[in-house]
Amino acid sequence: AEQDLDEALAGKSVDFVNAEATIQTSVGSIHCLGDFSGPPDSPVVVMLHYYDRKNISASMWEFMFEALLAAGCRYLAPSMPGHGLSQGESSSKPEDYTQDGGPVDVLLQLLDSCGVKRGILLGYDWGGGVACAFAAKHPLRMHKLIAWCASVRDPQELGQQLQRRGKKGDIAVLWAKNDNWHPFRKGTDLSTYLGVKVTEVRLRHKGGTEDVRTRTLELATASS
Repeated sequence: AEQDLDEALAGKSVDFVNAEATIQTSVGSIHCLGDFSGPPDSPVVVMLHYYDRKNISASMWEFMFEALLAAGCRYLAPSMPGHGLSQGESSSKPEDYTQDGGPVDVLLQLLDSCGVKRGILLGYDWGGGVACAFAAKHPLRMHKLIAWCASVRDPQELGQQLQRRGKKGDIAVLWAKNDNWHPFRKGTDLSTYLGVKVTEVRLRHKGGTEDVRTRTLELATASS
């Protein structure tokens, strides 16, 4: 399977101009922010935003970009279908994550187009749920997983493959206490199922982005 994947991805890439590119998928063109100027064997951090068609896009991750490049990483941050400048529509429902043309499918197409074999998946809220669902469905394409207040309805649906990766240290669950939108119990349920200890971070607008940046860089630059 690995050899087939290597052959399928050979020679694939996307030209990012001023850290932007538009990538064609089965649901339309997807606007992405990214930088692949680093070495071909450097980590690729893939960042997935939350669901809010009117107000959110890949730009929510701008707090990450400079630090990732300084750490020698490459990055990809798509505006998922129906968000920002991207075409198409996305469903907010967890049961739709893995549907044909759904966010997991779109993410796979984006990674294929960019020639990314494995990504360090970082997702917040809806994007965190998508990242978890992607990692469960396509484990070979996940290098590490960082689930930040992830929208996962039932952790058991993720399967035992992710539990094994959690025990290897490939997964981090980040959660803020006193977050009315993301009950801390959800974070402990997810982390317990995955066999990892939940990492407490501050609320997103009260220092949480700094905490997430720090933890992501630790995982991205750790040898594995």
